[in-house]
Amino acid sequence: MTGDRARDRVDRKKKGANITEWVRRLNNDRPETRLEAVKSLGDSKDPEVIEHLVNATADIDIRVKIKAIEYLGNLRATDATPVLAQQLFLRNTHMGVKKKVLIALGKIGDPRGAEPIIEFLRRDLDENAKGIAIYALRDVGNEQVLVFLDNIAADDSSQPIKQLAARAATDIRNRLSPEYEPVIPTYIQQVELRNQAEQGGR
Repeated sequence: MTGDRARDRVDRKKKGANITEWVRRLNNDRPETRLEAVKSLGDSKDPEVIEHLVNATADIDIRVKIKAIEYLGNLRATDATPVLAQQLFLRNTHMGVKKKVLIALGKIGDPRGAEPIIEFLRRDLDENAKGIAIYALRDVGNEQVLVFLDNIAADDSSQPIKQLAARAATDIRNRLSPEYEPVIPTYIQQVELRNQAEQGGR
């Protein structure tokens, strides 16, 4: 047991040293170095890296920015919700990046993301962006978003969007039911959603 504890201490110390080095590389002039640093921080899955990944979402290189956003979603970093939501309304943020933000907010599942997503959906969006936003709203929403989704299901000009909104409202209602059992999206569904976002960003 003593040997295991010693190895754990060494591993923690080494990991801490690595994180410090990766954070330092986030300030490197080369975007490729910053991108590699973001990947290393995200792959570490250490809660301490979340603050640094949030800072990386402001990187001027779109590759670094997107990768930081993706990792925050994968880590379900609720602390990142306000910063990510703000990205939805920045004029200089590319729509492809905003779609990545929506996917990340959906993965995080923080109810605080619901209101910004609703405000985003009130904008003039293409069908792909609307669909991704509705998916995200489904994953962060509660009973307070149901009226909004019901209105989309009734009034939107696009039949696919109406169907998505109706399905999202149903999913939320099921989730709020005492008999609800979580259903994890299939791998195919996740891939389809990711592909939609990537196609919309091109």
